[in-house]
Amino acid sequence: MAKHSFSVPFSGSSQDIVAKAKAAIEKAGGQFSGDQSKGNFSVSTPAGTVKGTYAIAAQSFSVDITDKPFILPGSAIEGQVRKFLSEA
Repeated sequence: MAKHSFSVPFSGSSQDIVAKAKAAIEKAGGQFSGDQSKGNFSVSTPAGTVKGTYAIAAQSFSVDITDKPFILPGSAIEGQVRKFLSEA
């Protein structure tokens, strides 16, 4: 069961948004696997590891955080993902 779910609308191609997400996760030292329709990721934070899945439908990048440190709010993770995806 997801601990936190959200969707981020995007413009452009699904390949571009996946490439952006992958680059951001890997730059943070995490692991990312998937394609233009769905996949999963994990990244370590000072508080612990965050794991999740994503799916793309139309122009929406949907994220389900499946595991996260108790002390790390889902809203903080969502904010960071939104920031990553908005960067050029």
